[in-house]
Amino acid sequence: MPDLPLSPEHGSLAAELALGVLEGADRAEALCLKLSNPTFAAEVEAWRRRLSPLLGTVAAMPPSARVWNAVEARIGDGKAVRSSAGLRSLRLWRGGALVSGAIAAGLALVLVTRQPAPSVVAVPPATSVAVSQLSGADGGAIMAVAYDPQKGLLRLGAVSLQGSAKRPELWIIPEDGVPRSLGIVRADGDELTVDEGMRRFMSDGATLAITMEDAASAPHKAPSATPVLVGKFSII
Repeated sequence: MPDLPLSPEHGSLAAELALGVLEGADRAEALCLKLSNPTFAAEVEAWRRRLSPLLGTVAAMPPSARVWNAVEARIGDGKAVRSSAGLRSLRLWRGGALVSGAIAAGLALVLVTRQPAPSVVAVPPATSVAVSQLSGADGGAIMAVAYDPQKGLLRLGAVSLQGSAKRPELWIIPEDGVPRSLGIVRADGDELTVDEGMRRFMSDGATLAITMEDAASAPHKAPSATPVLVGKFSII
């Protein structure tokens, strides 16, 4: 995937990922972007360097009733938060409330509408996601993959594969070493929901692979060719 310049929204996303306030599909999307876009990955690491000295000095505290009343006063006016920017602002507010005024000042660079938190709010545990980076034997083609175990949603980044009459077929290979087809996927980026019966195989350390197969007879019981892309699954 080309190393595209970051938009202001991507800058906010990098800060959220560094703070650990993203959840579910949003976290999976950010991790996929981090794997495929070096500029975004560098922005995430830059935020982590800025925040880590301060995060290490502040202990989490349970939220008081006054905190939740303040939150409700800000968002409880009867209007739903519809835009991704609005949801992102609320998540950053919750994350920023964990730290001192110095961190709040740093986050003001990406969150213009954030108001000072009246107290410290504990951040809930981040939802786990799985990521993988598939690469070829020649080190050329690379595909970033992100998986949300709660929704069974698998996202694949775009990859440049050599022209062929056959189509990419995605395989999951768990500890038993038996390849199981997840179906035909698009090389220009794809999103699919993994069948419930297959989700138990999407475990940490499992192998993802892509072979070029005949789309008309897919899904297949076993690969008919050597994989063009291979990578390991990692739960985060």
